[in-house]
Amino acid sequence: MSWLTDMSLKDLDDSQALEATCIRCLHTWLQSPTQLLIKVGHRDVYLDEVADNLACPRSGCRHVGVRLSLVRNDDTSGFVGGMP
Repeated sequence: MSWLTDMSLKDLDDSQALEATCIRCLHTWLQSPTQLLIKVGHRDVYLDEVADNLACPRSGCRHVGVRLSLVRNDDTSGFVGGMP
């Protein structure tokens, strides 16, 4: 069990992006959840299924199967403050 099997495509916000890396040629590209929804066709697909069936867009490779990682574009700074 990993986060890929627990999270479906409909759980992702538009502010998040998925970084996909081809297993064969190591080509890396970013995909938004909206772009993946258009390719997949339905919202109830889990991210491990997306990773197993996504093809590399690089010409000459077209290998099916990628490694996914989640890229957050949110502000991740912590609280900085203290007592006077």
